[in-house]
Amino acid sequence: MPYAFLMYMKAAGLILISLLAGCAAGGAPQILVSTRTVDTSQAFALPPPGGPSIVSVIERPYNNAVQQEILLATSARTPGQNVLRVQFFGPVKANLSGGDKLRDSQLGVTDISRELRGTLPGIAMHRSPNYVQNRYGPFGFASGRSRSGDTCVYAWQRIRPGESQTRWLTGRGSIQVRLRLCDSNLSEQQLLAFMYGYSVNAAFNDYSWNPYGDAPGPAENLGKSGEDIYTSGPKAPPAEALMPPPAQPLRAQPRQQIQRRVDTQAAPAVPVSVRPAPIGPLVPPPPGMQGTSTSQPIGTAPVVPGAGTRPANTNSNIYVPPPPATGQQ
Repeated sequence: MPYAFLMYMKAAGLILISLLAGCAAGGAPQILVSTRTVDTSQAFALPPPGGPSIVSVIERPYNNAVQQEILLATSARTPGQNVLRVQFFGPVKANLSGGDKLRDSQLGVTDISRELRGTLPGIAMHRSPNYVQNRYGPFGFASGRSRSGDTCVYAWQRIRPGESQTRWLTGRGSIQVRLRLCDSNLSEQQLLAFMYGYSVNAAFNDYSWNPYGDAPGPAENLGKSGEDIYTSGPKAPPAEALMPPPAQPLRAQPRQQIQRRVDTQAAPAVPVSVRPAPIGPLVPPPPGMQGTSTSQPIGTAPVVPGAGTRPANTNSNIYVPPPPATGQQ
């Protein structure tokens, strides 16, 4: 047989087998693009306690990574959606993405400017020159203010062990994080607290995947004599600080002194009028007051027994009548 005839028969057989398989197979059509919406509990990263809350999670696999766009609640008037984008680079399974791959490298200045223009168009974003770091390592951020008065923050981070910790079997893989957050009531510091408080909530089930690097070793003074180790909580106060101070006994004040203080505060000050010197003979005291002095002139204030006190039911304003006329000039 000619070679061309054999190839023709082989191709015809393959076509026949495909047709038979198509007739035998059935079911619902399959989605070629693997982008899907997953439950919020399946998010790769979680916001810090206190929000913002997760609205939806969109997941898409690539040939070298899996990406999630975690949509966050917003009260801003700036167009666009608050989102936390997380990309896990590692041993992924084969997918129907058409061979698409994500770029896994450190961001340059040009790349950051392009992302800022695409994520927050029309807003003048200023990169911070300060060094900031969370539990996963250093990160960068830029902040700005939109025309509607919202404060916006864009942050980026690449979680990957150092070159000295990368090995053939372990220490492979990385995580790329992007945050776009705008709010009309929060300040830049309050928005930036998201980057300090978020937590990674997923991992590849593979021994070689470890983007965090080696765990830090114990402290140098651990286990050595003469080295004090304190807890991370507040230090205990000294023993004397736990005891309440002894109660001070109240000293009783004289009744006369208390009465004077009350009278001084309650009654307004009365101006003292200066009376002229008395004129005329001395008047003897009335009966029953033999022990008093007879040298008090007419018109002066009476002397009350017991200085500072006033007897009850006693009229202290005693009136003394003048003596009868003697007829002398």
